[in-house]
Amino acid sequence: MSIASELISLTADICQQRSLPPVSWLHLPPENPRDPHHKKFGVLVLADGSCGFFYTRLGDNLKQLRNKIDEKQILGTPVLDLAEGYDNANLVKRSLGLGALNAIAQHVFSRSAGVLQSDVDPLGQLDLNISHQVGMVGYFKPLIRMLKDQRVPVTVIEKDEGYFDYDGLVDVTLDVGALKRCDRVLITASTLLNDSLDSVLANCAANAQVALIGPTVGCLPDPFFARGIDVVGGSRIADLCGLKKHMEYGENWGDSVIKYCINKKQYPGAHCLF
Repeated sequence: MSIASELISLTADICQQRSLPPVSWLHLPPENPRDPHHKKFGVLVLADGSCGFFYTRLGDNLKQLRNKIDEKQILGTPVLDLAEGYDNANLVKRSLGLGALNAIAQHVFSRSAGVLQSDVDPLGQLDLNISHQVGMVGYFKPLIRMLKDQRVPVTVIEKDEGYFDYDGLVDVTLDVGALKRCDRVLITASTLLNDSLDSVLANCAANAQVALIGPTVGCLPDPFFARGIDVVGGSRIADLCGLKKHMEYGENWGDSVIKYCINKKQYPGAHCLF
């Protein structure tokens, strides 16, 4: 079973006979934000304030989202119905579906004390500073600077050729097989949208410690842990009014969002959350 179908089935299963909040707000990022560090994500917000982020800059996804979705229709659609779109080849439906799955999971997490560790850095749990070789799927600039300062070798799997001439202890390559020599692997959440996560994990060493990180990893982590991922790092809302203001003005999110992590060893499983 695919990750998408597993997530949809699991989410529907634990929400059986429960009334989920309706979608109350949908936001797409501006084409030309005023802040160069503006996040490239849209968000679905439920009536209880639970938020589900989704990535909008894969190919012409943002343009397609703007042209093809009817906001009134989205607001009138049950969130579980929207979530089913994640298992669709259509990128617009898939994006909104992931946002819906993330929003539902955040609703569930808000009723389960202690699941989200907001005071723990997911990267710190991997002990990157003692790694022999850190692998990254996606280019994490601040982290690469930190690891270079610590003299930790890094292998980056990246499709953007603009990064290929990076020198020093950083090896940038298209070859996902290079992950086999890494004992720590960080995977960007964009792999959930382009359906590449399973192939990435297949190229990780059996004893590697793996983290899946990014704002769009807000969904139930069970399928990820079942595939060998050790830590999931996402984002939750601290100030919804502040987030709406930042997103509408094309600004960085600031303190309106807090990062969190879920560790496989401490996670009770989705069916224990409600």
